[in-house]
Amino acid sequence: MRRRLGAALSVGAACLAVALVVLALLDVAPALPLAAFVLGIVATVVTGLVLCLLLLLRLLRVRKRPVSARPLLIPAAAVGASILGLLAGYLAGPAPVPSPSLDAADQLTCMYRTDQRDRVTLRWLNTSRDDARVARVLELRRAGLAQEPEQLLDAAIILQHGHDSSHYRIAYELAKVASEKGVNTRRWTQSSAEWLTKATYDRWMLSLGKPQVYGTQKEF
Repeated sequence: MRRRLGAALSVGAACLAVALVVLALLDVAPALPLAAFVLGIVATVVTGLVLCLLLLLRLLRVRKRPVSARPLLIPAAAVGASILGLLAGYLAGPAPVPSPSLDAADQLTCMYRTDQRDRVTLRWLNTSRDDARVARVLELRRAGLAQEPEQLLDAAIILQHGHDSSHYRIAYELAKVASEKGVNTRRWTQSSAEWLTKATYDRWMLSLGKPQVYGTQKEF
């Protein structure tokens, strides 16, 4: 019974890990909720711990009697597949910015989607992708950014992932204008627009060394 349960757990963890590989290679993992990505990470960690435990038991019993290495194969393969999947998610994926030949609205939509996709893969560790999007948004703003609330919010969420106080200030200004105009689309609602206004303001204040007002940012 215990062997069957252990085998079932190992196979389940392996399936989750292999699913990470497939999803990352197809770049559809970002289309899943963040909880799915977190579940995959947890499965990888748990599988790795199982592998370490089995290795430890094997080492402790090696002098008493031989222990089969077969139970180690599934968790080892699962961990390896998970690592490959995470690496694929980091290295693969669409370009951070679209072709400049697209109009401003389409560029902002595309950058918003890649920004959100990057947040649920290891690509969020590659800060150059955020830098490229921020630079393009600032270019579009200088050229006369479209004034539709949804487009302003797309630009604001990208600038919120910048690294300079001026980025957060502009993000706050754009989100505030969009919130005042009112918005209700598939991507943005009035409540999310109001939240982004508060979040960008808090991040702006923290970047200036001042206390946040709305408590939207985690401080470490």
